[in-house]
Amino acid sequence: MQIIDDTLQALGITRNYRGYPHTAYALELTVEDENRLRAVTKEIYFATAEHFHCHWTSVERNIRTVVQRVRRINPVLLDEMAGFHLITTPTNGEFLGIITAYIQKNIQPR
Repeated sequence: MQIIDDTLQALGITRNYRGYPHTAYALELTVEDENRLRAVTKEIYFATAEHFHCHWTSVERNIRTVVQRVRRINPVLLDEMAGFHLITTPTNGEFLGIITAYIQKNIQPR
C-alpha cells in the first residue's frame, strides 16, 4: 500500500532500514484487520516472520528499532498522528495501532 510507504517515509523510516519491510508488512496486516492488534505476537509477529522466513523475535526487535527511531527523530509528527502528546515511547503494538488509525482515517475512498 502506497499510503503505508508514504507514512513511514514521512516519519523518517526509509527502505534502507532493516525493520522497514517488517514494519510495512505488519501495518498491512493491521490495516487489513485491526483486530490483530489484540494479539500482536501471535497475529502480527508470527505472520510477518513466516512471510519473511525469519524468527518472530527478529520481527519484534526490528519494529521496536523503527519505533525508537521515529520517537527520536520525529516525535512531533508521531504526536500529531496519535492525536495527543506521547509522554513515553509507544510499545510496538501502540505504534502499530497509532499508524493504523492514522492510515484508516486518511484513506480516501475510491
